[in-house]
Amino acid sequence: MKHNFHVKQVNSPFEDTAFFLRNTYKNEAFLFDCGRIGPLANSEVLSIKEILISHTHIDHFYGFDRILRGTLMSGNKFRVFGPPGIIKNVQGKIDSYTWNLIKSYTVSYEVIELNLDRKEYKTAYFAAEDGFERVDGTIKASELGLTDGFKLDFEFFDHRVPSVGYRVTEPDMVSVLKDKMEENGFKAGKWLKELKAKVLSGELKDDIKAETSDGLVTMKVGEAADKIIEYVKPQSVTYITDTAPSYDNVTKAIEFAKDSTILLIEGMFMKEDVMHANHKKHLTLDLSKYIFRESNSQFARFFHFTSKYDGNKKELFDRLYEGMNGRIL
Repeated sequence: MKHNFHVKQVNSPFEDTAFFLRNTYKNEAFLFDCGRIGPLANSEVLSIKEILISHTHIDHFYGFDRILRGTLMSGNKFRVFGPPGIIKNVQGKIDSYTWNLIKSYTVSYEVIELNLDRKEYKTAYFAAEDGFERVDGTIKASELGLTDGFKLDFEFFDHRVPSVGYRVTEPDMVSVLKDKMEENGFKAGKWLKELKAKVLSGELKDDIKAETSDGLVTMKVGEAADKIIEYVKPQSVTYITDTAPSYDNVTKAIEFAKDSTILLIEGMFMKEDVMHANHKKHLTLDLSKYIFRESNSQFARFFHFTSKYDGNKKELFDRLYEGMNGRIL
């Protein structure tokens, strides 16, 4: 199956984590975590709209300095999502610099602090024109959508600290069945865009003027949709990293990633090192592959391998690809 996402692992799976993500139907990009992001071109950095931080251990967050430097004169608005404490962490990055020459800039950063209550989230707004003075606020869970109609879901996993897993899903979509167009005597035109918009907003009882071989015909939106519209299942990417190999984490991960188009999941240790994995609170590769299979995800990318396997890559990658049947991105 063809997927609509371009996933760029910014550096080696043995290095500090960051994923750059684009979608065919989205103007801007996502960034999962801010580890080592030096390999990103500045044009890519500037195209990022939302930054999704799992937790702020240094190997997942030190690249935020590059974000600040690369976007300072962009005039763009950026959003940063993360676990409890992310506002303090971002403010700490900002406060570590002197900002007496930036009030003519228009860049801003909105930080959203996620929680398990899932009703309302604390926010902080940092705008260059105000000298990056912090402005606190809140956002309701119902308003937590992403740009271009994309949907955000999240789950907390235990890593001795909360580590947030993210799921990004395309907006609801419909397509026009070209063979049904001809079969039912419809003609292509601007009316199809209106038809799709009304179907997606649920305005099925509204009238629409359809272009047909017999000229303009007024009919109900639902009537036209039944003849030529197909509902398309939205695709999704799930990102899970730095997760203890516990029963609770694994069962949550399977449910959270259920039916994902792409699963990005850490697999730091091989099963022989499960005791070390438990001590470090990371998944083994076998558990990650189990989560992939049980979640019925379509494609996977495994990453965050410990450097102790750097000299034994063949065995690691042999195990990685075993039984995956071409489903690794």
